[in-house]
Amino acid sequence: MLRGRAGRRRRSNATGVLLSSLNDPQSGMSPPPPRGPSNGRSSLRIVPLGGLGEIGMNCMALEQGDDVVLVDCGVTFPTTDLGIDTYHPRFDYVIGHKDRVRAVVLTHGHEDHIGGLPYLLAHLDEDVPVYGPAHALELVKGRLAEHGYGDDEVELIPVAPRKTYEAGSFSFEPIRVTHSIVDAVALAFRTSAGIVVHTGDFKLDPTPPDGELTDEERLAELGDEGVSLLLSDSTNVDSPGRSTSELSVGHALEEIVTRAKTRVIIGMFASNVQRLSMLAKVAVATRRRLCLLGRSVQTHVRAAEIVGRLRFPSDLLVPPEHLGSMPRDRVLIIASGTQAERMSALVRLAAGTHPLLRLDPGDVVVLSSRIIPGNDRPVFEMMGDFLRMGIDLKTGLTDRGVHASGHAHREEQTRMIELCRPRSFVPVHGTLHHLVRHAALAREVGVSDVLVAENGEVVELGARAALAKAARVTVGKVATYAGDELPDEVIRERAQLGRSGVAMVSLVLDRRGSVAAPPRVVQRGVVDQEEGASEVMRAAALAVSRAITETDGRTRSSDEGVTEVVRLAARRVIEAKTGRRPIVVVALSRV
Repeated sequence: MLRGRAGRRRRSNATGVLLSSLNDPQSGMSPPPPRGPSNGRSSLRIVPLGGLGEIGMNCMALEQGDDVVLVDCGVTFPTTDLGIDTYHPRFDYVIGHKDRVRAVVLTHGHEDHIGGLPYLLAHLDEDVPVYGPAHALELVKGRLAEHGYGDDEVELIPVAPRKTYEAGSFSFEPIRVTHSIVDAVALAFRTSAGIVVHTGDFKLDPTPPDGELTDEERLAELGDEGVSLLLSDSTNVDSPGRSTSELSVGHALEEIVTRAKTRVIIGMFASNVQRLSMLAKVAVATRRRLCLLGRSVQTHVRAAEIVGRLRFPSDLLVPPEHLGSMPRDRVLIIASGTQAERMSALVRLAAGTHPLLRLDPGDVVVLSSRIIPGNDRPVFEMMGDFLRMGIDLKTGLTDRGVHASGHAHREEQTRMIELCRPRSFVPVHGTLHHLVRHAALAREVGVSDVLVAENGEVVELGARAALAKAARVTVGKVATYAGDELPDEVIRERAQLGRSGVAMVSLVLDRRGSVAAPPRVVQRGVVDQEEGASEVMRAAALAVSRAITETDGRTRSSDEGVTEVVRLAARRVIEAKTGRRPIVVVALSRV
């Protein structure tokens, strides 16, 4: 299947950014390992490219013989404001083996599992099929369209639990699991080393609203057959007991909405279709109209409706444009932005700047979500803004029942190990702390062959051999903005601008290379006026003049030579007087 023009253009641009850094000795990156049929090895190789040693950006390669299969391809989100939308994994390893990649297999539709897929596909010369649950693939379609892919440019193959699919020498079977998104699966691969079970994100919810329980029966059957390796979600290893059932969250939210006499705004992760479905029933029961506020929640509702996972009564939804004219006690609003993302619906409501709705004192805002690590400060600032407005704010800190995690707690993680009874165990999806804790849990349950690996550490497993670290491959993060990859140098410069500011030197030379007009130096973000900015910049300008005068004629005849002399002279003076090393930009003109 041939890609259209947009797909080819995306591939060319993205590959150029990455391969240029591969050839840059300053990038700290090594070239990909040599191609070939697993370097002659017959064992299974597990290559984590993201998600091991961190939360998010999940991506793992499985390799045997001539074949490579990728499990998930997600993104992670920035914790600083450097003009970055997301980070996806570096695909150096995949590029080095792209002629051997047989498939990408998705476990579910969360962004930390599917968001990097358009960038990955842009690096592959051949068309690679993407397997996944129907709901996940519908979300993928939207992401691909944003990156210029046409409807038929990528082969998307929906999978069903307990069915078997082939990808090169691999065969795999999806297994239903419950999670905070519909249509989530674990994966059982049949490999040269035996059965490998990858749990994906899971929990053992006894009462999921959609009735689709984790298929413990099938997991136990695989355990009876003999599981060689279990790769299991470590996110909540520090949480004792079992996770809260999603159904109980629905009851807690219904009680809050029933008691409320004003507007109720529920902030939640837009991907939680089961919670959306329960809130629709709550709206009907309390005679309120439902309004979806925010692009992400509208996107997820649309995808869930297309695949038949969500059905609203025809008269339930009200357009956001009508909110201002509706009685306060007759509307239930679902809003996105629980992590205080800039320009999100919740942030603008908290700031009083939303163009369609202004909240009133006494309105109820429920943050039916958790704070993702790293987002603590902006979320608490948003909460403070709501409280200053006189909002009745309810969160998981004040009302524990309003949110439930989609990840297994320790008791459920133990149960997963007991069901699969694996010969070997590798914890996945978590920081090093989470991985080490989960590894200890597996040993406590009786698994003797346990290995902790982080991104880039290649793990080998033979049919009878124990786990072993065999090599290390290049990994890292690639920043993106508006669908384009950003080179590392751009990000480094942005960070330096934030730390030390920028000084700009305007220099005019005559034909002989002599100063034709006094140099001028201006700055932004280096030092304020009260700290003597003018004096510092004048001193830098004088140093520039002296440096030019003392430079030999050959150097002065070269724009590059003059620019470097001027840059160093200005920066030395500024650093001596302020202790800061700003970026220095030289604008050179010759008359």
